[in-house]
Amino acid sequence: MSYRYLLLFPLLLPATSLAAESEPSPWLTEIELGYQSLSGNSDSSAFNTRMAASYTKGRIKNTAESKYLLAEKDGKEDKRKFQLNAQSNYKYDEKRYVLASGSYVDDRYGPYFSDIVVATGLGYQAIRKRQLQLTLELGPGYRRQRPNLDELDSDDKILPYDVDEIIVRGQMNVEWRPRKNVTVDLTLTGIAGNSNSTIEADTSLTASISDTLAVKISNTQNYSTDVPPGLKNRDSVMTVNLLYKF
Repeated sequence: MSYRYLLLFPLLLPATSLAAESEPSPWLTEIELGYQSLSGNSDSSAFNTRMAASYTKGRIKNTAESKYLLAEKDGKEDKRKFQLNAQSNYKYDEKRYVLASGSYVDDRYGPYFSDIVVATGLGYQAIRKRQLQLTLELGPGYRRQRPNLDELDSDDKILPYDVDEIIVRGQMNVEWRPRKNVTVDLTLTGIAGNSNSTIEADTSLTASISDTLAVKISNTQNYSTDVPPGLKNRDSVMTVNLLYKF
């Protein structure tokens, strides 16, 4: 797969609106870039990027996001992960909405080489204030997973099967603004199925430098209840990025 084109997909979306100049644009696009390099007794480097776009108009809100992480240690690839998320919401009253979401993960060194989830359901804005927002989502879906057998030794007791199953997906989103230029975000996503269950916690702290530029620190914790032997149940990633909004 060529990641080069998938990573650029948010940039292909129009960043302008046909609405009058007095109205705010329904489009919001974000780009994050981060790079780290260490040398000495051991050499390591890590590059990560995130691109996202959202469109909000009336009762409809569409969002799309792509993430890519590449890490090398002593000249060898240590981690490579690509993630793509998309969701559409339709509000039928002030606090409630119906949703359709999809996600795709390609993780070279994680428990599952590929992980595809599509889901629908209902969303509820439990808190909607200027400094604090809380959103809850719940609904059924479908998941297909392919175990990462490439990371196992030939004598391991492997799980050589693909997962195709009905799942239940739940998500909680919290956005807290303790100060005008500081935002704390927490997204907790749980997926339950017969084969295994996963929980992903994504926490970030964003400090704005200007209206368009910010520094963002993120930590993602991912836990799977059932993984192939030889691989850990928990995976974590921490990034420090420059964030540009337009």
